[in-house]
Amino acid sequence: MEEFIKIFQGLNRAHGVTYVDRKGADGQKIKGKSFVQRDIVTEKMWHNHLNGIEPSLGIIPITDDNTCKWGCIDIDSYAGFDHKKLINKIKSLNLPLLVFRSKSGGAHVFCFTTVPVEAKLMRDKLISVSAVLGYGGSEVFPKQVELKSKDDTGNFLNLPYFNCKNTTRYCFNDNAEAVSLDGFFNLYELNKITPDQLENLKIKRPESEFSDGPPCLESITQTEIKDGRDRIIYQYIQYAKRKWPESWQGKINAFNYKYFEKHSEGPLDDKIVQGKIKFNDGKDLGFKCNEDPMCNHCDKKLCRTRKFGIGGESVFPILSDLQKVELDEPYYWVNVDGERVKLDNIDYLIEQRLFRRTVAKQINKKPKRVTVKEFEAYVDQLLQGVEIIKAPEGSSIVDQLKEHLEEFCTNRTAAETTKKDILNGNVYTEEGKHKFIFHKFYHGHLQRKKWPEKPQVTQQMLKEYCSCKDDRIIIGKKRPTIMVVDAFEKPENTHTQRKLKEESPY
Repeated sequence: MEEFIKIFQGLNRAHGVTYVDRKGADGQKIKGKSFVQRDIVTEKMWHNHLNGIEPSLGIIPITDDNTCKWGCIDIDSYAGFDHKKLINKIKSLNLPLLVFRSKSGGAHVFCFTTVPVEAKLMRDKLISVSAVLGYGGSEVFPKQVELKSKDDTGNFLNLPYFNCKNTTRYCFNDNAEAVSLDGFFNLYELNKITPDQLENLKIKRPESEFSDGPPCLESITQTEIKDGRDRIIYQYIQYAKRKWPESWQGKINAFNYKYFEKHSEGPLDDKIVQGKIKFNDGKDLGFKCNEDPMCNHCDKKLCRTRKFGIGGESVFPILSDLQKVELDEPYYWVNVDGERVKLDNIDYLIEQRLFRRTVAKQINKKPKRVTVKEFEAYVDQLLQGVEIIKAPEGSSIVDQLKEHLEEFCTNRTAAETTKKDILNGNVYTEEGKHKFIFHKFYHGHLQRKKWPEKPQVTQQMLKEYCSCKDDRIIIGKKRPTIMVVDAFEKPENTHTQRKLKEESPY
């Protein structure tokens, strides 16, 4: 276990929690409940993970000094994923990577380093690797290059070897055979690399006529094109217009027949192609980097260096990994081209004007303005995969009310307190029950704490969340309505108790 902890260590003040509901059918992701828990990663959590005791453990690779000891490409493919094909491609490129089966049958492609490296370096290298492997749209961990504050947790990855003796989350050897945990330790020793080796890692790209253009065209044209002819030819038009500004129109048909000939539907109809040429003539529409299949082969950093790539063109950033912090007024974290941006509330996510302003303010990048329809599509996609971060203990308004109630009940009672003292704003305790008048609690205690809720709402919250009940009590000739709650354990007090003074009702 010590070796496993050493290899997969990451952020220690928060971690991921996953409960599996059921196994998905073929081609479907295993369903479960996942969220970020803000507490220390204990040895018991690691022990339970390896022994198959839920919840399974997820670790956030980036630490508070913005370094990491491992990174991962998360390839979400569930229907008969060919791990051997992926392993062979990695071997052909001579990359120091290990392939694992994920819990849903896809692949986790890990890179391990001997000592911590800058998270940005790890992320940049794996983004380039994912693009050349043909999985540029996959999630890359660490998902952030920087944690903005102690409030920021980053994103977690579910670890391998859950229930290690009978696991489905294992590492493969070069022959695509599953290996035991001890077998993985041996492979780890053979494949871990130094920071210098990671820095100098060369990503071999195939020879292509598009080596001066977007890497997505370079990669797509090397594979069997099964979908997206319209979008691919649009991308090629933008490239051709930059490379051959005076004669680009004559290049489009040739591309259509050369690269779509083996498509199941063949090349696009000549009339459709001419329509696209006419539509793009005289317009500078720009590349569509975030659309499928281009996004699956995207290497934006490399593209900016290409003569006929995106260059300095204003491109809408890649948005990913939305996180919602569960407070009474939730706030959000989102990755914008891998950089963390905090959104104070939902309005800053769904309103493009507020979103662009917030991004510009926090990371000095002003996203390109897009149509309302396009922006809503980005937001919808983010919301579909939102990850929940449990709020810190005591941060919700209910938690605060419980604290105020306990403080009031333990501080406003004493051994000498009588029923009559209730009328003066004190708490009377008998038979394991605290008894008090609500408006004395509300006006005499809560308002001093700048409590935001109105009396009626507060009273209902006390009944619903704090197990308080209404009752009547006879005090002399009076029969006031009181609230009753189970007595709190009063903290030890070494000071001499004194009789509570009567409180003025005003």
